[in-house]
Amino acid sequence: AVVSTQSTGTKGHNIGVVCVGESKSGKSSSLENSPGLISLAAKTIFSLVADKPHFVGVTFLNVHCEKLVDLVIPEDRELKIKMHPTVGLFVEGLTELSVKSDGELVRIFEQSTKLRKILELEMSIPVSESHTIFSVSCEHRVSPDAPLTTSTVQFFNIADLNLRKSEAVSNSLKCFEALPTELQGSSIPGFGGSKLTQLCKKVMDKTADLLIIGHLSPISTSTETLDHLKKWSSVSVTAKPNTLDPEELVWVLRDRVAAARKVILNQKLGEVPKEHIAELDNGLSALKAAKQLHWEERERASEAASAVRRQTLADRGILEWVLERVGDSKGQLLTIERDLRVAEYKEQRSAVEWLKGELQASIANHTTLVEQPNQSEQVLQESLAKIHKLRDRLKIGNEKLKELKTSVRDIQDKLKAAKTVGEVEQQEIASSFTLTFILHQEEVGQLKKDNATFLEEERERLLSEAEQEIAEIRLSATQGSSLTVEQVFEVQERHAQQASQLSSTALHVQCLQAENEKLSQVIAALTSAHKTETETQKFRNLLVFRQYKDYHEDMRREMAMRYEQLVASCVQDAIFLSSKNAELTAENTELKKKLRHFTM
Repeated sequence: AVVSTQSTGTKGHNIGVVCVGESKSGKSSSLENSPGLISLAAKTIFSLVADKPHFVGVTFLNVHCEKLVDLVIPEDRELKIKMHPTVGLFVEGLTELSVKSDGELVRIFEQSTKLRKILELEMSIPVSESHTIFSVSCEHRVSPDAPLTTSTVQFFNIADLNLRKSEAVSNSLKCFEALPTELQGSSIPGFGGSKLTQLCKKVMDKTADLLIIGHLSPISTSTETLDHLKKWSSVSVTAKPNTLDPEELVWVLRDRVAAARKVILNQKLGEVPKEHIAELDNGLSALKAAKQLHWEERERASEAASAVRRQTLADRGILEWVLERVGDSKGQLLTIERDLRVAEYKEQRSAVEWLKGELQASIANHTTLVEQPNQSEQVLQESLAKIHKLRDRLKIGNEKLKELKTSVRDIQDKLKAAKTVGEVEQQEIASSFTLTFILHQEEVGQLKKDNATFLEEERERLLSEAEQEIAEIRLSATQGSSLTVEQVFEVQERHAQQASQLSSTALHVQCLQAENEKLSQVIAALTSAHKTETETQKFRNLLVFRQYKDYHEDMRREMAMRYEQLVASCVQDAIFLSSKNAELTAENTELKKKLRHFTM
């Protein structure tokens, strides 16, 4: 359903996907799973805008107790919902990240989802009592001169509808449940009851495609979700394309600002009406907001936010960013130097290939000249001199090519050695099986790339040597020399040996590839089994801990009850003894009086 609905995004329509249901009914899983709603939508978006000028940006919001939290970069700052007359509704201070592929989009969503679970402990934000809005903004042009097509896809994960009594979500849930009834009327609702409904305005104003997905728990008897879905079933919408083009808007606002300035300048000093000044201020603020919608400005802001986000996620132990911290600036410099040398090597190899082609063409031309009758000796000598000159240049080029190749290998060795600089960080994460496995996977992947590059270079070298040897034979043939029978037999024997070695090597490589694939499958299966076993053990440990915690709580309550009973018993005994003491004191006083009376 998301994939089919997503195609309308390329027409400039906004799309809303709303997941409702009880806690543990599968709302988050339907978004996060692979394939899930997010991954399917991401693949569809990038397949539809491929080979076109485009910009794709994402934001992620958490709503709890009418407070907005940025899940891309969670900082202790206040996010405000604002309404601009030209730009529309936006969240001031919300971080937007530019994404270049569907994999990057899914990775950002997964990392932010992990961050949300961490924030549950850090900021006391229960996952079950909060709403999330994951927004994907897609802008593209069919051609550089074509009009801009803009669409926004928003994924809502609404808290459990049964939590109306919870102070954290009671107001937002009541306002959200009232939306379908308000949308059934002819007028558009105000969306002002809560921050959640304000954020729903972009995709629930009857001009966007809307998809409501209900999730039912098999162990629940509540009908809240079904009752809510029935309300949405009678809501009709008519999707309309977005007409906002930042470039056109900037030109319109510039003209408006220029006109407002002209009006103010034509007025006498001190006689400028306040409404003209307010109009100029509004135009300048709108122009500033419109400029921030340009792709270049958003890319620049995304790059700055990515650096902050990298540090934020690494500090909280998100794996991908922890791994990127292992290493230092020296490794980055070596990587840059290696890339430069590789580019120089490719350029030199192209020059050598051109010299080879020129040499073969010159040899073929010289052969043609030799075969022609009455050809002058001077022309033949010039042709032969040109061949010798090209051979010398080719020899020098091959030597330089070997030097560059050696230099690239040296830099790669230094780069491998530089990885040990992060030994301290690696020791800190060595206890994590997942981190260690990812590090080894990266090393194996880099080794495969290096080996593939080495094999390709060796293949080209052998082809070059064979071509050069053929050229030498042709050149010697043009000079009148010919091969003896023994030399022919020697060449044929060597060719047969090389052919047999080649077939044997090809079979050996196929066997090694099959073994490599099998080992990769075994490692992947073992890793999956280990992760499953680890998760099972964690679950068992958690169960044991919970049982211990429950037992400890029961013992604590029992001890508290015993202590309370003991204290109550002691208090009663103290009261009884106090009353007895008072009685005995009174009796003693009475006896003392009687004793005095008898003695007198």
